[in-house]
Amino acid sequence: MGVNYFRRDTRDSKFLLLEHLGLSKLLSYPAFADFSQEDVEMMLEEGLKVGREVLGPGLQDGDRVGCAWDDGVVTTPDYWKECWRVLAENGWTGATSNPEFGGQGLPLMVGGLIRELHNAANMAFMTFPGLAVGAGHLIENYGTDQDRALFVEKMYTGVWAGTMCLTENDAGSDVGASRTKAVPDPDSGEGVYRIEGTKRFITCGEHDLCENIIHLTLARIEGAPAGTKGLSLFIVPKIWVEPDGSLGQPNDMFCSGIEHKMGIHGSPTCSLSFGENGGCRGILLGEPHSGMAKMFQMMNEARIGCGIQACGVTASAYDAAKAYARERVQGAPLADRHGEAVTIVHHEDVRRMLMNLKAGSEAMRALVAYLLFHTDVAKHDPDPEARQRSFHRMEILTPLVKAYNTDFGYMLTRDAIQVLGGSGYCSDFPVEQYARDIKILSIWEGTNYIQSLDLVGRKLGIAKGSVFKEWIMEVMGFAQAHGEDPDFGPDFALLGKAAGMVGDNARRFTQYFQEGRLSLVPLYATRFLENFAETVLANLLLEQGLIARDKLAQEGLGSGDKFFYQGKMASAKFFCRNVLTNVFGRYVALQQEDTSALEIPEEAF
Repeated sequence: MGVNYFRRDTRDSKFLLLEHLGLSKLLSYPAFADFSQEDVEMMLEEGLKVGREVLGPGLQDGDRVGCAWDDGVVTTPDYWKECWRVLAENGWTGATSNPEFGGQGLPLMVGGLIRELHNAANMAFMTFPGLAVGAGHLIENYGTDQDRALFVEKMYTGVWAGTMCLTENDAGSDVGASRTKAVPDPDSGEGVYRIEGTKRFITCGEHDLCENIIHLTLARIEGAPAGTKGLSLFIVPKIWVEPDGSLGQPNDMFCSGIEHKMGIHGSPTCSLSFGENGGCRGILLGEPHSGMAKMFQMMNEARIGCGIQACGVTASAYDAAKAYARERVQGAPLADRHGEAVTIVHHEDVRRMLMNLKAGSEAMRALVAYLLFHTDVAKHDPDPEARQRSFHRMEILTPLVKAYNTDFGYMLTRDAIQVLGGSGYCSDFPVEQYARDIKILSIWEGTNYIQSLDLVGRKLGIAKGSVFKEWIMEVMGFAQAHGEDPDFGPDFALLGKAAGMVGDNARRFTQYFQEGRLSLVPLYATRFLENFAETVLANLLLEQGLIARDKLAQEGLGSGDKFFYQGKMASAKFFCRNVLTNVFGRYVALQQEDTSALEIPEEAF
């Protein structure tokens, strides 16, 4: 094993749960009645311990040893088996899953913060349990009683793994172009089909961590309509599962290779061939021709998962940069050029980059926790109106969590490399690996451009636009109420100004649709998403800053808590004054309605 660079702690996670977002509200729901605040704190600490003692030590093995392919067989780093065993045996794989099927039943907000810790320790490994649980949850929601009995518990408890099989050579973002076909199998009974086709870029599509892998596979039943409306979803086990739950014969699947990638070398990205010999069988999941609608459940969960992964990797990059800056001695400060050399944490630009990392990673974590809080409320609150409101808030925030966190996280990891200078570019330190690993997240589960189109084309119009308008009014009211705040007055002024610009951006998109100027929508959608996200994040950090100030006014705080709350106030100010202000430049760009990127001849590129 290589060097263990995992340095995370749980202080900010506990702040989110206990001081900012309200864990107590979630624990009041019957579904979580068996958990106390003390239980949750203990599980956070145990999750941290798993990251530090189990997952973190394998980070470099995943990158340097990686996965190997030989004649259809994929082998993972030896240490991966121990990681899989520990997570499975101790219930971490299904921490938030249904207890009826072997899960622990934790609130999603708690489970998400634990997953962040685990991804901070070893993102590549965490792709395996993440996909297993996502696939199992889809079967739980849409399968028959027999489907659930055969598959779900074994997937939640790590006996079996799982994947999602959408992409093909000619069907990437355009999933509807899929050519994989399904034909009823008269020899196997109702609902069983013969599957034939090839899938590509299948994360964890073949490996040696467990005895079976359950592939949720999109295919087109012969005679079905073209496009996404004709796709159906099938449960396709690597090893066929008999009605009594025992394993049958291999299911005529073959891994024809794995990709050689920039990062996440410990997570195999596979090409899979189904039914080369006519013997691959799949079980129809739900109704025919409804596969894409069902797959969106797993895709949306995976999109949120991307945001969680980005949080974890970015936080670890911050930890590495902070530790290095406190130890590396180099040069005198510009203000004291003839003085003694100091640790680089005393240099102004290093402090700027560290604040980027600190405030940025805290904002990303707050956004994830805020979304997952609303997901829990949407599922469990006894008030139908509260459930509906939180469901809509969750829907509109999902593209932000996926796209903004992953893009911003990559930029922040770049800053971490810069703090380390030449050492950051070398493999003696982990930040170059973090940069290579995190980049995939802006591509997975629908590129970030697709997320921006989803936001503009679908999410802004939820409930005739009332959800977005309610958020705008909420933020502007918050800004106005604190406009004279002695500590954060200038920051609330920036927040109110940014919220107004985001609202005007949205109005312009409506105008573009009405006037038929559709090309302006994709030209500016990604920048609108960034503006929206940064305004949401600034709002969350200012909420935290107010809480932190109140805490600092209390007597009896230890020095650790004082520094933490002072850091919270600093994060809110820095983000508003250095990140939120990017909204203003993008707003000016959007006002120009520039189409030069469309007007330039292709030959001129």
